[in-house]
Amino acid sequence: MILDKLARFLLVRQIRQSFYTWDAERLQHHQQKRLGEILKHVSQHSPYYKELRTNGWDGSFASLPLLSKSELVTQFDQVNTAGLRKADLFDFAIRRERGEPLGLYRGRYSVGLSSGTSGIRLPTVLSASERWQYGSLLFARSGIPESIRQPRVLFALRVNNPAFMEVRFLGVSIFHADYTRPIEDIVRLINEKTLNVLAGPPSLLRLISQQRQQIDHPIQALISYAEVLDDKTRQQLQADFQAPLAQIYQGAEGFIASTCRAGSLHLNEDVVLVETLESGDTVSHARRLVVTDLHRKTLPFLRYQLNDIVEFNPEPCSCGSVFRCIERIHGRADDIFHLRSREGEVIRFLFPDYVTRSINQASEEILEFQAIQHNLDSLEIRLHLQPNAARTDIETRILHNLEYWAQRVAGRLGTVTFSDELPERNSNSLKLIRVVRRF
Repeated sequence: MILDKLARFLLVRQIRQSFYTWDAERLQHHQQKRLGEILKHVSQHSPYYKELRTNGWDGSFASLPLLSKSELVTQFDQVNTAGLRKADLFDFAIRRERGEPLGLYRGRYSVGLSSGTSGIRLPTVLSASERWQYGSLLFARSGIPESIRQPRVLFALRVNNPAFMEVRFLGVSIFHADYTRPIEDIVRLINEKTLNVLAGPPSLLRLISQQRQQIDHPIQALISYAEVLDDKTRQQLQADFQAPLAQIYQGAEGFIASTCRAGSLHLNEDVVLVETLESGDTVSHARRLVVTDLHRKTLPFLRYQLNDIVEFNPEPCSCGSVFRCIERIHGRADDIFHLRSREGEVIRFLFPDYVTRSINQASEEILEFQAIQHNLDSLEIRLHLQPNAARTDIETRILHNLEYWAQRVAGRLGTVTFSDELPERNSNSLKLIRVVRRF
């Protein structure tokens, strides 16, 4: 036990140092070494990749075809290297979601289900060694300041996963809370357990902040994940709690990015290899991501296409890391608004971040919002405002801002209507997606 704990702390130290001390050459060498090991492993143990070799794949990374989420779900039984069946894992995960104390699958694998925001749910699997690695990575790059000697973390998830509990071994106390519970219950848990770090989706953190007067002790740090964190929400949460806020960008496909000591969001390029594809953004040239996890072998993610749109900062970060820096996460490709061109003959794309900016920058009195494009000619803006806010003026400013961005992309908005309906959460993931396209 003592040797295992020492080994974990040494791994955590290595993970922290690599973020700030590796140069580009060291990073590239590490990526190529890890790729070689994983490609060799899947060529020997994954029926899917064995068949690719039979059909002409030469075993190199460059010639490997891209893999979509729908294809991975369809080919799951062949892609994984442990002989696992998707149907069995679904059954196991759903039984655990319903409250059965099942522990690890076959006594060795942690099993989760992706949130299914896109409508497709994917079972995820980690072996014991992969959980060990992931727990050390999460501890090292969670964004919890090292000055907090005894982190006691509210970890808000729809369903808990044993993989996330690995960091308890490293001195972190974690208390899981189902984020669908009433806010009053969550605040009660924060007080009962004297939790000093709040980790959850930004929409939940905002709800907790509205009850912050009921919290009887200081909150020392905030961690945001699962939903897009816009600049206004970040600033508001930090002001409300008088605490630093770190962002984690992760999903079924891996721990993609984490926050550095300077507050910037960086790709974890020693853990995931990230390629980019054109997205159609004509304003800031945001890109679609293709991710390869450099450590997982049980369920390999090789050249896996994400649905997310990300904009990179071309300037180096003041923290000194050579890992690429994310300027902003725009949202999902499925939620890019489609506008008719001014001539009405072609489609123009208005990215979610520009819609968010149009609304956030209109007023400080906006408590919550959601923009829904129902069709090419109909856009609904749902606004929840502070009491006595000048709704008409705010709606006028939002419309003006939206028209500006529509003109920037050479498109036409169509009819824009406003309502005081509350935002709807995604029926599969229960996440709040503030910019939604429904066709």
